[in-house]
Amino acid sequence: MITTIQITDIFRILLGSLTVALSLAFLSILLAPRLNLIDHPGSADHKLHKKPMPLTGGLVLVLTITSILFLAPGEIDRDIMSVVAASWIILTFGLWDDYHHLPAWGKLVGQLLAAVLLVFLDVKVRIFTSPEFIFGSETALGEGLNVLTTLVWMIVLTNAFNLIDSMDGLAAGLGALATLFFLVITLSVNQMELVHFCAIMIGAIAGIFFFNSHPARLFLGDSGAQTIGFLLGAVAILYTPIGGSQLSSWFVPILIFAIPLFDLFLVVISRMRRGKKIHKASRDHTYHRLAALGVPIERSVLLMHGSSLILSLVGYLCLNLNYVLANTIFLIVLLLGLLTFLFLEKNYQQKVSEMEK
Repeated sequence: MITTIQITDIFRILLGSLTVALSLAFLSILLAPRLNLIDHPGSADHKLHKKPMPLTGGLVLVLTITSILFLAPGEIDRDIMSVVAASWIILTFGLWDDYHHLPAWGKLVGQLLAAVLLVFLDVKVRIFTSPEFIFGSETALGEGLNVLTTLVWMIVLTNAFNLIDSMDGLAAGLGALATLFFLVITLSVNQMELVHFCAIMIGAIAGIFFFNSHPARLFLGDSGAQTIGFLLGAVAILYTPIGGSQLSSWFVPILIFAIPLFDLFLVVISRMRRGKKIHKASRDHTYHRLAALGVPIERSVLLMHGSSLILSLVGYLCLNLNYVLANTIFLIVLLLGLLTFLFLEKNYQQKVSEMEK
């Protein structure tokens, strides 16, 4: 049973985090030129902003979360500390990239180091050693698959949020929505340490979103977008559906992160088909394709936020269904995603062909 005191604590933590994030974001905009954390217009072909923009979203995010955790009374949960410690690796490599434009392999090294640290600190998926799955007990094969899945999951989600961060407020809005749903579902199973961490994250991301939404006054940068993806990937791992079946809950994080994951696979597969480098930024993301269909950019962002909200609600619904019905709904969502993928890709290929004529 959720108590009034618990709800009050959540709002208190969220508002405290929001206040710190807004203050740090405002301060970072003033200090960014001195720190040389600036994204200049025309620094890459795909960038459309007209004036220099601070790349301080990542610093604001991690400093807010770290300061709130250490200022809060009581002992910090070990798993939460592990996640925050690993996020500093993502922040460091992200800032390095924001300063000096790391090659793709350099970014991957940072992501892998952070993910390996998580595993070393025992933050990992445990799905393949669950009694509900085929292995049925603690086995070397099951444990190995747990570790491999953790590494892949963390790297994929980190890059999904990084790649989708090319429009004002898009990645931050998706991150805030995802964190909100994790707050709700972790509260429903009384994982209060994780609930409080989600409240801190929501406040931090909301504070950044205020300055990052259109017209943006600061950018997340690689440091911010990657850190949001990494933190959310870890939250998804720590979420434990007590009393529910993993057979009807394993895909819920996929639905919550459906939009950034869809965009990642759309871009990667499309670039591979066209013989393009998958890590080279281009105007071939979901929102670019929606714009080509006549949807204004700002409405494209709202459409993607709305789609994320609906898919997250579907995921929440599936938690309360038997596993057969829940997995059937998930398969239907996958089919709709595939049809959308094919439609957007076909339309984009036609546009490319017309431009080449």
